[in-house]
Amino acid sequence: MKYRNLLLLVLSSGLLFFLPLSVRSESDTTAVGQTQNIKQNTFKETILDNKAAVKETLQIKKEERVEVIKEKKETFKETLQMQKEERKTKMEQMRESYKEKRAEFKEKIETIKDERKKQLTEKIDNRMSTVNKNQTDRMLKALERLTEHVNKLEERIIKTEENATEVSTIEKLIETAKTAISDAMAIVEEQAAKDYAFTITDEANLGQSVKASYDVLSSDLKKAQESLVKAKEAVVAVYKAVLSLEKITPTPTVATP
Repeated sequence: MKYRNLLLLVLSSGLLFFLPLSVRSESDTTAVGQTQNIKQNTFKETILDNKAAVKETLQIKKEERVEVIKEKKETFKETLQMQKEERKTKMEQMRESYKEKRAEFKEKIETIKDERKKQLTEKIDNRMSTVNKNQTDRMLKALERLTEHVNKLEERIIKTEENATEVSTIEKLIETAKTAISDAMAIVEEQAAKDYAFTITDEANLGQSVKASYDVLSSDLKKAQESLVKAKEAVVAVYKAVLSLEKITPTPTVATP
């Protein structure tokens, strides 16, 4: 009986000895788990903070681009107006010089004895002036529309989440288009101021004078049209670049509430 009680006492002492170790081990595991949770939460918060910072930076850059584009649009508008004013003086001088030629033409036409030739010459002269006016008016309206397209394309760049290199390329294309439009404006406005009164020496060479003036008109209008086409191609290049950029730009997704 004594031995039995002694054995029970020893076993009880052993259990009491190991129990604190078991409790301590469970506490350590809980502490480690809590530390890991804290680290995970801290990491998530850091990611969220970084995302917010990137978003804010992108927004600031976007606002800066909006201001830059607005300034560029205003500058382009002012430049076109300034160039137009500068050309005004030149065109007035051209018109003055054409007035002398026109007066000489009217004097010479009165010397034509054949009434039918006289009327035909006047008709062709009026027709050429009308063609020049109609064609240059059409070209100027087309250039105004191209200017509006460029302005709209600049605005479309703002709406894309683009890459700086791609935007830089498009901005260069826009500057090229603006230069082409400006150059074409100068050529077409100068063309509009021209006068194609025939140089009449005598009735015998009247047909040759008419043909020579008509050929000059055709050649000049062709050059003006080529400048318009060049401006249009430059704007189309911008449009294609912007369209390509919009296609590769991911569309932002909105979470359904």
